[in-house]
Amino acid sequence: MPEKGGKCLNILMVTMGMNIGGAETHIVELAAALVANGNRVTVASAGGVYEAALSRNGVPHVTLPLDKKSPGALLAARRGLAALLRKENFDIVHAHARIPAFVCGSLQKKFGFRFVTTCHGVFRLSPILKRLSDWGEYTFVVSDDIRQYLLQNYDLNPAHIISTVNGINTEVFSPLHDGSAMRKTFPGAERPTLLHVSRLERESSVCAEALLEAVQILGGKVRLIIVGDGAYAGVLRQKAEQVNDNLGEGTANLVGAKTNVVDYIAACDIFVGPSRAAMEAMSCAKPTIISGSEGHGGIFSSSIEAAALASNFCFRGAGLPTPERLAHEIEILLSYGEEEKKRVGIEGRECILRHYSVEKMVSSYLSVYEKITAYKTDVPSDVVICGYYGYGNAGDDSLLSRIVDGIRRIRPSIGICVMSAHPKKTRRFYLVDAVNRFRLFAIRRKLKEAKLFLFGGGNLLQDKTSTHSLLYYTKMLHEADRCKTPIMVFANGIGPLSATKNIYRVKEALSLAESISLRDGYSFDFTKQLLPEKNIRLTFDPAIQIHPVSIPLPEKPYFIIFPKKNAPDAADKLIYLTGSLQSRQSLTPYLISLYDEEDLEYCRRLSERTGAVLLRPHSDVEIVSLLAGAELAVSSRLHGLIYATAAVCPMMSFSDDGKLASYLDYIGFGRHAAIPCTTDIYTDAEYLLMAAERILLYRDKIRTALRGGLPMWQTLAEYEFSEAVRLIQEAPAHQKNQKKE
Repeated sequence: MPEKGGKCLNILMVTMGMNIGGAETHIVELAAALVANGNRVTVASAGGVYEAALSRNGVPHVTLPLDKKSPGALLAARRGLAALLRKENFDIVHAHARIPAFVCGSLQKKFGFRFVTTCHGVFRLSPILKRLSDWGEYTFVVSDDIRQYLLQNYDLNPAHIISTVNGINTEVFSPLHDGSAMRKTFPGAERPTLLHVSRLERESSVCAEALLEAVQILGGKVRLIIVGDGAYAGVLRQKAEQVNDNLGEGTANLVGAKTNVVDYIAACDIFVGPSRAAMEAMSCAKPTIISGSEGHGGIFSSSIEAAALASNFCFRGAGLPTPERLAHEIEILLSYGEEEKKRVGIEGRECILRHYSVEKMVSSYLSVYEKITAYKTDVPSDVVICGYYGYGNAGDDSLLSRIVDGIRRIRPSIGICVMSAHPKKTRRFYLVDAVNRFRLFAIRRKLKEAKLFLFGGGNLLQDKTSTHSLLYYTKMLHEADRCKTPIMVFANGIGPLSATKNIYRVKEALSLAESISLRDGYSFDFTKQLLPEKNIRLTFDPAIQIHPVSIPLPEKPYFIIFPKKNAPDAADKLIYLTGSLQSRQSLTPYLISLYDEEDLEYCRRLSERTGAVLLRPHSDVEIVSLLAGAELAVSSRLHGLIYATAAVCPMMSFSDDGKLASYLDYIGFGRHAAIPCTTDIYTDAEYLLMAAERILLYRDKIRTALRGGLPMWQTLAEYEFSEAVRLIQEAPAHQKNQKKE
């Protein structure tokens, strides 16, 4: 039965082929383990030697031309997959290569399946290939460098890129496996045996070619076995014959594609190769030289373990293997005594046991499978979320991400629709329904079917940017009321409001809400004066729930600035502050843009003038993680302060926007606090520096205060998700009563 009482899932895995390769053995292990856990798995591919292994584990295989890029083959594969999808009600479609992912993606809208992919490596990029690549709703990666490759080259939601491992069956790939019979099948059994396992295409045969030359350098001391097949195998076979002519029959052996790889590993003395094949050899406690077509790592030991883990044992960019380098490292291993060889082998196996269990791999996949099969995106939406979404503002994107995640954490089946400036991107990024925020008739249709209008996050009701914006948001609140959809004003800030008529508009719009929560003290007091009869809650911005994770941090002490272009001389003051903190406090400055449309070019100019490094974090989690290691945050945007609070990082504002000062008042560091952390753009440069140095002087006290307040603030934010779910669940009765009235 499935683990933890989960339901039986029907899963389709789609890949190019099932011949020798790391991705292919990954699929075999994963499919077998999923079936053992009570799930159904079907594999579709062009076929290959691992079909038999799938069959032994109860996994049916469907043969389709998924290994070819020609239009005819792609159409045939698409027709075949469509027929399979019509026949089987798959909960999950899981693609393991770019061609299968492209074909599956073209069918997703029609069949409505949940779609995930696994990225097993980095690929050549071109504008066409980049455009055609479809990484699904969630993407699994087997190493951190693949994650970075995806984030740098594709517009994916970082929260939907999930790390998994190349799970190794350590009971099968074990030092107890006997390789003596296999060892005797090749001539020269008395010589130390080298083994290389790989797909033998031209681009993946760099190590195999270098090994054939290394054997010649070693002058017949060793024999080499190469397991694998591919278009380049013929070339390698000719080179092997030349080696045998020079050094004797059986020195170089190409045996083709084999599924009993463990027998060959058990028969070898030293393994040379990359990625999953190297990990299988290490699991068998064989001394291993990690080397392949993407990079050369050398003899595995604890000293290179971190780099090996980060690159899925590929060492991308570390320099390619050469015959001389391989021959030298083989000589080193040959010189070891039996105890030393055993120690090296055991060190490798312990690494695999720590990091690469099949159980860990399956758990990472099942947790996502089970989560996303509960999501409903093809049914009428239960809640319509309104905010400043789809514009690339990091603060607003954080709000939306936290709101969606918070609601789904309590009730994953709730249907969510977001009003967005870019609905197509929002749908894909958050796995929600989305409607264009300017299409009034479409919005009305969504509101009429919804159980809640969630007016979500940020200072939406203000006239500082323009009255047009205020009119838009108040109109949306009135539209929800006309559609008899209950309204929740969720963790909003109110103001600034300068025009009397706009204050009246806000009062009238807010009076329509069934539930109101506000994220700062000024907004709470102001709204309470407007609507004294309303039950209004003081809450916290949901971004406070972001937790820092372990990421590489700068080595030297540093501080982070979140700039925003405001007064003409604000840049000069920031430049003065940056230079002074560098020289007087030995702090390295970094810049982060929270709203690229307005701030990125400004940050670049500041970087040029100060020498500060402009960081480009991919997510709010990465920002909070960077702040967790910083000595100080200086922010001109509100979410810079909220991120700093979540990271327990001392902070100060530098802004003419009252909501930043109001926020610092709320958390106890306003103008009248014992340690005030608020400055504005009109502050004298010397005073700005003095304020920053005072905060640095008391940084430990500030951290202690932030750490003490954090649990309460996170609890306040969490309550709002429960309130939203309650309103959705109670909405049908509410709406019936309204209709009767």
